[in-house]
Amino acid sequence: KETNYMKIKKEINLFAGMFTAEEIYRYGDIILLLGHILYLALFRWLGVYQMVYYNYFSVAFYALMYALLHYNKIGKTQFTYLVLVEIIVHACMGAYYIGWIAGFTQIMLCIIPIPFYITPNRKTVPYLLSSLDIVMFIIIRLAMADRVVPYSFPTHKVNIVYIYNTVCSFVIIIYVSSIYIFRNEHNKRDAKAQNEKLQRLATIDPLTQLFNRRAMMDFIKRIESNSRRTGSNYSLCLGDIDDFKQVNDTYGHDVGDKVLRSVSDVIAKNVPSEGYVCRWGGEEILFIVPNIDTEKCESIAKNICQKIHECTFEENSKTFRISMTFGVYSVTPEENYDEGISKVDKLLYKGKKQGKNCVVSK
Repeated sequence: KETNYMKIKKEINLFAGMFTAEEIYRYGDIILLLGHILYLALFRWLGVYQMVYYNYFSVAFYALMYALLHYNKIGKTQFTYLVLVEIIVHACMGAYYIGWIAGFTQIMLCIIPIPFYITPNRKTVPYLLSSLDIVMFIIIRLAMADRVVPYSFPTHKVNIVYIYNTVCSFVIIIYVSSIYIFRNEHNKRDAKAQNEKLQRLATIDPLTQLFNRRAMMDFIKRIESNSRRTGSNYSLCLGDIDDFKQVNDTYGHDVGDKVLRSVSDVIAKNVPSEGYVCRWGGEEILFIVPNIDTEKCESIAKNICQKIHECTFEENSKTFRISMTFGVYSVTPEENYDEGISKVDKLLYKGKKQGKNCVVSK
């Protein structure tokens, strides 16, 4: 049976398999590499050779960054800092040589949130990087106010550069938003899985992997409520491993734990899917099945009893078998669950007195 915890873990693994943090950074690096290759072609077309030379450097820089990321030679935080500096320098140079109206500086505005998404646990660095970006933006604006740029182009060429810078700005915004969505989605799923894990730890017996007594009481109350609503019976079956103390004394507690796990596994596999199985205490196993009578539950218990007796265990070249005694009681809608538990416990005790390795229902 696949638990909710297992399903959630599958979702997280699938999500992580589609978009890992490392892949997101590598995709960002590829986007920047392709963007600067296009910048290189654009500046060659315009004849702005200072920017051509700088973009040769940028292409080589992002190619190197991709290799370092791929081989885990650089951290994501260091990568982000270097990229932000490169983008700021590129935008300032573009504005200096072609002019404010070409749209290079709007990219500087788009990268302001990036440090906060990339380094959320650092309180100072994101503010410093964003402040540097804003200060450089203001300096370039003031410097370009009354300055004649080195290169002057017809309006249609300036518009082409502006449109390309606008597209780059939108790509940056989409990329940053994707990082936010990835982090948020991953954190939500991880929190959900952690909650399921905590809930599982609170309801599952660590040795047998069956429900614990506390969880079983919730199930019993729920089934009792449904029984009274529908007028149907539900059956309780309480089993106890025969002479379990002798097993521990003869072979040791590790072997006793192995026996208890094996018995729990047999019972869990043979109880109907609508039923619940728990470690009631010590070597006692209780299971409850809704909407069945004593006869059907007794048949289930006898099948389990036989399968358990067929199990063989080996320790120090010695082979041994174990047996288990069960009490079965069908609870009516008029009875309280605690009455049913009391009666099934007495039936189990009766089975012990009759010679063990049996199922008692009357």
